[in-house]
Amino acid sequence: MSGILLADKNSVSRSDVPFALAITLLVQTAVSLLAASVAVLAPAISYQRQWNLSFVALYAPLLYVGAFSISFRIPWLLSKLGGMGLALGAVLANALGLACLLAPWPLMAILAAILIGVGYGAMTPASSHILGPRTTAQNAGLIMSIKQVGVPMGAMLAGLILPYFVLHLGWQWTMGSMALASVILIVALLPTVSWLNHLQGKAPASFRPLDPVRRLLAIPGMGGLLSATLVFTAMQLCVRSLLTTYMVRDVGMGLSAAGLALSFSQGAGMFGQVIWAWLSDRMMTSRTVLAIVGVVMCAGALATASFSREWSVSAVLIVSSVVGFSAAGFIPVILGEVARHAPPGQVGALTSGANLFIIAGALFGPLAFGGIGSALNYRIAFVVLAIAAALTAAALLATRRCNAVSGP
Repeated sequence: MSGILLADKNSVSRSDVPFALAITLLVQTAVSLLAASVAVLAPAISYQRQWNLSFVALYAPLLYVGAFSISFRIPWLLSKLGGMGLALGAVLANALGLACLLAPWPLMAILAAILIGVGYGAMTPASSHILGPRTTAQNAGLIMSIKQVGVPMGAMLAGLILPYFVLHLGWQWTMGSMALASVILIVALLPTVSWLNHLQGKAPASFRPLDPVRRLLAIPGMGGLLSATLVFTAMQLCVRSLLTTYMVRDVGMGLSAAGLALSFSQGAGMFGQVIWAWLSDRMMTSRTVLAIVGVVMCAGALATASFSREWSVSAVLIVSSVVGFSAAGFIPVILGEVARHAPPGQVGALTSGANLFIIAGALFGPLAFGGIGSALNYRIAFVVLAIAAALTAAALLATRRCNAVSGP
């Protein structure tokens, strides 16, 4: 049990954990909403400025470049700002990114994407650093899953509310209002910084850029979990980014059906986050849970590859939900495992190491998937994803020894 972080029950008030969880969920949702807003507003921006709409394709890679870059500085930032300070800094970075988009120059749009990526990349380690000392081995995954629900929730809110505001206010006023609301949120939450930082301990500023990765890989069995994270995140982002394109272009379904399938997929992912995390807390090791996730991913990807216009809408929605339940629901399992093993004061720093694998999968997975889809077709790309998920599940099951304490 050495090196495994358990919350000091005498130092955590009964009301402190729900409060910390509510605040991190709020901030995580805000960061996700701000990050998703650019894709939602892109058609209005491109029309008004006469930009080629294809610039939207550059947004996600630039966002993940920003997220990847900031991950190397997370330990130092945590040592200076603490978890809550860094979380509010993530909101500020996103607000500045939105403000950059108000300038009518393409270079500012590039800067906006990178700044929003910086906030997006800092948020998960920051929130994990806040919650890590407030977890036990029996609830770490569940607590991480609840705050991670803010990621799909923010994206869903962006799709639901922003078109309404654009219709009535225009995209400039909508974007400016969101940036202003972000600043108001930061000011309102400033009094929580010292309260939420008091349990975290002193995060080491002396970490070299790759020290979090090296320390994670030194934990028995963690290398296999991180490799699985890389593959599964690639699957998650491929589904999120290209499912509708596949269904419309290769399957011949209508855009409304494709959009509905994507919504069902992301909604199922919210339930998956909680259920997979609960299983890793209470019933199985994280390795076993991720192996099951891989098997479900494989089955879902193969079923998706077999879509045709003869499929009923209900069957498509069921398969899409299965894919989302697995592909969009596994990350809290990894975050909970990191929290269990991180020494005091290092939860956020080690989470930044895991974040590098998550971001790498998110950045390179869709590029490879899109390349296969463009060169051949997306059916073959989904079969390739299924094979990768199956091989990853087999590798996890073949791992005989993992010292992670994930079960009862």
